[in-house]
Amino acid sequence: MSMTTIIFFVLILASFSGFAWTVQRMIRKMMRGRPADRIWDQWGARIVDVVNYFFLQRSVAREATSWHHLLIFWGFWVIVAGTVEILINGLIPTLSFELFGSTFNAVFKATLDVVNLVVLVMILYALFRRIVLRPNLIPMSADAGLILGMIGMLCLSHFVSHGFHFPVKSGGDPALVAAIMGPPGSPEYMPVSAQFGRIAETFSHGSAHTVASAAYWVHVIIILFFLNYIPYSKHLHLLGSLPNILLRRKAQKGILPKVDLEDMDQWGAGRYEQFDWKALLDSYACTECARCTNNCPAYVTGKPLSPMKIIHDMRDEMKARGEGLIQIRSGVNTSGDDEIEGLSPNEQEQTILDMLAEQPPMVGGRVSEEALWACTTCGACEESCPVFIEQPLAIVQMRTHLTLTEGRIPNELGRMFRGMETNSNPWGMGAESRMDWAKDLDVPIMAEKGTAEYLVWVGCAGSFDPEGQKTTRALISLLNQAGVDYAVLGNEEGCTGDAARRAGNEYLFQTMAEQNIEAFKQYDVKKILTSCPHCLHSFKNEYPQFEGSYEVVHHSQFIQELIRDGKLKGDGKIEGGVTYHDPCYLGRWNDEYEAPRDVVRQAAGEEISEMPRTREKSFCCGAGGAQMWMEESGDRVNVNRTSEAVETGAGTIATACPFCRIMVNDGLKALDKDEEIQVMDIAQLVARNNLPAE
Repeated sequence: MSMTTIIFFVLILASFSGFAWTVQRMIRKMMRGRPADRIWDQWGARIVDVVNYFFLQRSVAREATSWHHLLIFWGFWVIVAGTVEILINGLIPTLSFELFGSTFNAVFKATLDVVNLVVLVMILYALFRRIVLRPNLIPMSADAGLILGMIGMLCLSHFVSHGFHFPVKSGGDPALVAAIMGPPGSPEYMPVSAQFGRIAETFSHGSAHTVASAAYWVHVIIILFFLNYIPYSKHLHLLGSLPNILLRRKAQKGILPKVDLEDMDQWGAGRYEQFDWKALLDSYACTECARCTNNCPAYVTGKPLSPMKIIHDMRDEMKARGEGLIQIRSGVNTSGDDEIEGLSPNEQEQTILDMLAEQPPMVGGRVSEEALWACTTCGACEESCPVFIEQPLAIVQMRTHLTLTEGRIPNELGRMFRGMETNSNPWGMGAESRMDWAKDLDVPIMAEKGTAEYLVWVGCAGSFDPEGQKTTRALISLLNQAGVDYAVLGNEEGCTGDAARRAGNEYLFQTMAEQNIEAFKQYDVKKILTSCPHCLHSFKNEYPQFEGSYEVVHHSQFIQELIRDGKLKGDGKIEGGVTYHDPCYLGRWNDEYEAPRDVVRQAAGEEISEMPRTREKSFCCGAGGAQMWMEESGDRVNVNRTSEAVETGAGTIATACPFCRIMVNDGLKALDKDEEIQVMDIAQLVARNNLPAE
């Protein structure tokens, strides 16, 4: 074995050993989290996800500004293949791609050469983009510069090591030449390196060989250094994103896990280990692309919330606190702390626990409370994330810790909770007035009717808010006209508890859920029809946690079916055109975009004037996550969204959520446009234009 091979072996052994040691400690810190659910199924589909979203980068490709990243990413894997050949060949000179045939080897080497050039150009563009163009939240940092520089040096050292060996391939160190070049052949099969070969021809034989050998070792050392730098850099996502995509929760989006109220340690997440380990894997997977933050309505309107920073704060907390926790588990002091050295295992454990207790809290420390309370739980961050990080889930779990464990909540939420507790609605209005909207209507009550095919869940906004009442009355008129068998609970109706759960009051939510489920059992409810996407989401996706499973239909879907069946018909005339605002809980969380649009087209008789931010990219109205009842700092989210609707030139803004309607209507007033433009729920559009079916 030559000295070159021995040195090569020692470098590889040391590098991969260091990498393995670092990764196993990261995994141990992550596994201090709670067990994860909803990730151990559908393995065929999960593998397809890895192909689509990791290797093909389908989520990244959705953004037109990411074309350079795609070329770097795909090119990097070609470079990795060439790197594997170099590492194996450095240990066993007889092993190379030449074993697959000279044709394959020539094609691969040519591809590798061209790809290195493409990646080098993209690296230069990435540096230009960060330094000159400066996209929001994509700064030029030492870490970014080092990583881009190393990748660029890999490309350059590739060209130099190959190109400068062309003139000396029959001399010098045969093993080294073979490792780089393979068997003698024409340099034209590596077109870019061949240009460096022409430069090398001006050097003496010995000088060219020295330069080529130096470039070769630079290439190898950069590879091994980069491998060990990855876990400590922004490129940690190269390790975390693939498993995060593979193990993503493929069940319904936006479901909050049931909290065991008997176990106080499960009351949200105030320490990193109170998250499940999948949430902690999320933090390793973050690509730092800033899409989550740049699409966050709270951040866009000047609130102190950056979903990307929240995830980074979780990761930083895990790094700091996790080191002590894995020391306790291993029973060995690896910190080198003189205060711990020489103590018994029990004394070491207690000392480490005392040290951890002295650290600032995660919530209120690394993670600001103001940022947590600014979230609308709209899901824009999660929708835009290329590696399926669940930022809203982490935020709500930290809210739950603040609410249940710390008792630190904004004053407005305290009033909202009291209203829900005493009058079963977040406004705190008298429960006895819940049916005031129906005083002059013929509305069947479940207690009087006994049973019905559909329970129409009116909801708090539909019962108490004047604008919401208009939606409810319109829906009831359509149901009566279509001859639907339905009934309402009347004053027996409460609140689903959605706002309480998103605000962290899991106890109040569970209380309300159990009360509602008992009422449903009394009337043997099987199907629920509601105009509120928040109620829809709770009943359909979260009540099954409490043995409350129902067929839940949003009124946009129901009205669409009534029109298709010929039971309703619109005259198709709305003056001034119409635009449609997608409710977050109907669209992003429950994937319903077409039914409300179909209904609007039927009522308007023309195509919708779509806003720039629409469907899965729709901008929040600002009411979700209990924000409806909270004071707002910075610019108002609803004004931002309403301005976009106004710019379409439409005379009517349609929506399919009572809270969206309230917020957009207030936005029009703030813009002094409420006399020119009207806001209507889709049920109103149909009811206003509806003609009896022939």
